[in-house]
Amino acid sequence: MLYISLSAFSADYNILSYGAKADGITVNTKAIQTAIDKCSEAGGRVIIPAGTFISGTIYLKNNVTLYLMTGAELKGSAAMKDYPDNTVGERRKAFRSLIIAKDASAISIAGQGTINGNGASPEFNLGDNTTPGYTGIRPTLIYMYNCKGIEIFDVHLQNSAFWMENYQHCENLHIKGVQIFNHANFNNDAIDIDCKNVLVEDCTIDSDDDGICLKSEDKNEPCQNIIIRNCVVASNCNAIKFGTTSRGGFRNVSISNITIHQASEDKLRNWQKHIKFIEQPITVIAGIAIENVDGGFTDNVTVNNIYMSDVQTPLFIKFGNRAAPKDKNVPYVPGYLRNITISNITAVSHSKITSSITGFPGYDVENVQLSNINVSTMGNGTADEADAALPEKETLYPENRMFGAVLPASGLYIRHVKGISLQNITLQTRNFDARPHIIMDDVSDAQISRLTTEQTEITNAAVKLVNCENVTWFNPKVTIAPFPVLTVEGERTKAINIIGLGSAKNKIKTLATVAKDVVTVN
Repeated sequence: MLYISLSAFSADYNILSYGAKADGITVNTKAIQTAIDKCSEAGGRVIIPAGTFISGTIYLKNNVTLYLMTGAELKGSAAMKDYPDNTVGERRKAFRSLIIAKDASAISIAGQGTINGNGASPEFNLGDNTTPGYTGIRPTLIYMYNCKGIEIFDVHLQNSAFWMENYQHCENLHIKGVQIFNHANFNNDAIDIDCKNVLVEDCTIDSDDDGICLKSEDKNEPCQNIIIRNCVVASNCNAIKFGTTSRGGFRNVSISNITIHQASEDKLRNWQKHIKFIEQPITVIAGIAIENVDGGFTDNVTVNNIYMSDVQTPLFIKFGNRAAPKDKNVPYVPGYLRNITISNITAVSHSKITSSITGFPGYDVENVQLSNINVSTMGNGTADEADAALPEKETLYPENRMFGAVLPASGLYIRHVKGISLQNITLQTRNFDARPHIIMDDVSDAQISRLTTEQTEITNAAVKLVNCENVTWFNPKVTIAPFPVLTVEGERTKAINIIGLGSAKNKIKTLATVAKDVVTVN
């Protein structure tokens, strides 16, 4: 893992010396680029002094730190003509950005100043991917491709016309202390990373689209060795997300000490108007979304010490099959999603779209450990919703609402999973809910211990098992309400062991479809 630091500077190159004007009118692209070119020859800092400097696309080069002094604003031109097409990578044949670096090393952007993408310019009003004629080539603020040794320190980043920061196929990337506000346009992600050896820390993010998003475009280059810590993330979409692009996959990712809450504004999403049962007007779609759907793999992910408020769905983990070839005779393996450890989570959710961990038939999510989880949900689930069949939809775009506006469990829905441990889980419903707190469907090798469920009135099971095998539940908490602690169904169900229930065996409800003597109560 990297921990590079800003090196001593051999020289400063003030853009005023190359003809730049801080009048907020002059387009200073040539002057700034000349300073960068000169600086790259010997290494040093390109100084953006106090004032507003308009610019089109500039290209950051080897051994250059773009340094914004206090009071400095580098502001993107409002004209699309000032952002030429750039051929980068295999999948993006044309790309536009205010700052571009390609095949560069030892590059930095730092200082207490501001980079403003001017993303609300009428020329950038191209809509989103549902708009006829949409091209998706509005300029990002920062785009770096195949670079090594990158530092982005302390700067304020605002108002990109597209994604704020996008890093592809880079190594040794350190983002620290950056403040991001991105609500000027569609697709306003904050930080998108498809790299290896990355540290993101101490950042404050407020974005309309995904906050911190890991991606994997190349099937031969997974996004790996990633640390994300000590950040505050506000978003109208997913706060921290893996995917959706997941061709290579994700490996060795650590996420810790994150606070997640609603964005400061919502000009576009208005989820409460478009999705049923959203409890408040501004919400985060999912706090943590781990999506592996394009044939890659996800392996060795740890998530620890996360506080979430204002979320629809605290945890969304989806192993899908979006990349499956239409020709069934073409050899294809959909990858895997395994070894996920999530601990010390406190969340308050505001929808009926429950946290979920789902694979698809024949392909399980493997080895998931959840511990010290405390989730408060809004409740209001009905008996009909508890019994509703959930479609698979493994080939669709993954999102928390892909299964609909309601899931049949009030706290956690688990399907097609092999090897899962639930330890010290507290699930609370703020209003009456007829749905089971936890549903496991086609789950094997599961352990539950120290599960606490809290609800003012209870009519349904704390846990429902459907076609599950080798499940052990230690010391179920039996309330005084006349309800089953556990409901078991499915003809493929076997080897269910309840330890510590004592004489309250009437709290187990076994439906007729279950073979005899598959549930052992001690």
